[in-house]
Amino acid sequence: MSAAETDAFLQEVVAILLDYIRVTNDQKSLVVEFHHPTELKRILGHLLPIGQDHVGLNEILRECRETLKYCVRTGHIAFFSLTSE
Repeated sequence: MSAAETDAFLQEVVAILLDYIRVTNDQKSLVVEFHHPTELKRILGHLLPIGQDHVGLNEILRECRETLKYCVRTGHIAFFSLTSE
């Protein structure tokens, strides 16, 4: 991979993360797009299977976007952690 390709890939990763943070800070967004675990497995089960030899950079970026879509937005103003300390 060339330096230019690495730079472009990392810039896209940063853009994905900044978008995730922007949505997290939007009070109108959901804290989580909830799906039952079996449904999530069906939705995300195809992502980066273990043992796969080669995955293209565009595939990695697509899967990052798709994974973050279903993550709990712990930075959201409406997120309440019920863990004890």
